[in-house]
Amino acid sequence: MALLQEGDRAAFELLYRKYWRRLYDSAYKRVQSREDCEEIIQELFLDLWTKRQHLSITTSLDVYLFTALRYKIYNHIRSQLTKRAHVDYVTRLGMPQANLVEDQLYYEELQHHLHESLAQLPEKYRRVYELSRHQQYTYREIAQLLNLPIDTVEKHMARALQLLRLHLKEHLFTLLLAVDLIS
Repeated sequence: MALLQEGDRAAFELLYRKYWRRLYDSAYKRVQSREDCEEIIQELFLDLWTKRQHLSITTSLDVYLFTALRYKIYNHIRSQLTKRAHVDYVTRLGMPQANLVEDQLYYEELQHHLHESLAQLPEKYRRVYELSRHQQYTYREIAQLLNLPIDTVEKHMARALQLLRLHLKEHLFTLLLAVDLIS
């Protein structure tokens, strides 16, 4: 053990070869997964190597390693149970992606109603709205393009938004209610 604490790799390799199979077999009886056992044993030996200088083994090395293995297995099983519980919880709630088709339908319906509402706007309001929202012009650019004072552009936009809100109010409520039920 003193050689291991001093960082003797040959002593560590000897220890590894001597105990690996017995630790693996013991872990396999409880975990029943080759990959998980290999990971657990590797983690145990990695801990042994990284903590070698500070180890204070008061029992035999056999007892120490198998006790450490028992705790590694316990932590592994607890981790697996936590993951499984999380998956079960998410599955029961339903994944948000499961509603992508429904979300797309709501979006398309809202888009349809928005286009209908835009068509009902007076031409001057619709023109300002489309230049601002669809073509990303600033109010100043719209004022220059339409040869209007900037405050008139602001008023037209405010009125267009007000009318759109009024037209879409019923549809937005339905959409928000649907989204709230999905969440």
